Amino acid sequence: MNYKKYSILLSILILVISCHTIKVNKSAMHTAITSPIALGVIGIQYDRVLHSDFKETTIPSYKKGIRVDVATETFNASTYKAYLQSSQNNKQGITYIDSNKTKPMFIKLDLIDRVTILSELKDRANDQTVQYLKNQKNAGIVTSVSIGLSEPVIQEILNAEAVFLINKQYKQYQLSLVKNGASYKTIDFASTTVFGYQLSYFCWGMDDKRKIVLSDIVEEASSCPKNTYRDARKAKEKMDYFKL
Repeated sequence: MNYKKYSILLSILILVISCHTIKVNKSAMHTAITSPIALGVIGIQYDRVLHSDFKETTIPSYKKGIRVDVATETFNASTYKAYLQSSQNNKQGITYIDSNKTKPMFIKLDLIDRVTILSELKDRANDQTVQYLKNQKNAGIVTSVSIGLSEPVIQEILNAEAVFLINKQYKQYQLSLVKNGASYKTIDFASTTVFGYQLSYFCWGMDDKRKIVLSDIVEEASSCPKNTYRDARKAKEKMDYFKL
């Protein structure tokens, strides 16, 4: 392949990838086409030439609330376009005008308590989920989302002392707003517009009883820590090798 053809193909690849992602605070996020997407769900990311999409495959049960970090971001032309593509008829009523100095805000949510996520996945209620993950190394968990909300709801979230991901209802995730140690409001993800998301992936290692277990959760572009592997089968092969 000559240099010119290589340059053209590379330019096309960069263009395709850029169409499927947005930048939020210098971090790349997948654009959400299928709605709703929620924090904590597990599925497969499909990146194709014409479109990119996330297919939800399993919804873990979280008996304990998982702490969520909240950050406000300002819409720009690309994030607002992504929002409109995900929002049917702009249901949040967000207006963006590029020439206006004051731009509307959106919320970025990140699951920050990875220890609790791992602990919850190891609970008996999630045995089927863990078995699925052992056989599907490409399955990722949604650990960050950008969401469009009305300004009053954004202010409610910002006024909370803490925010947790919960699923009190069957197979439905919510945000629990906490003040003075008690939850005073919940927000369903179905009532929001998720237009960007980031995935993390699971690492497998060996516990003290020499069993293959979930050991860590790492961001999409990161490698698993030493002696852990994204593929559970590879972790088992390594363990069997050392047994010999």
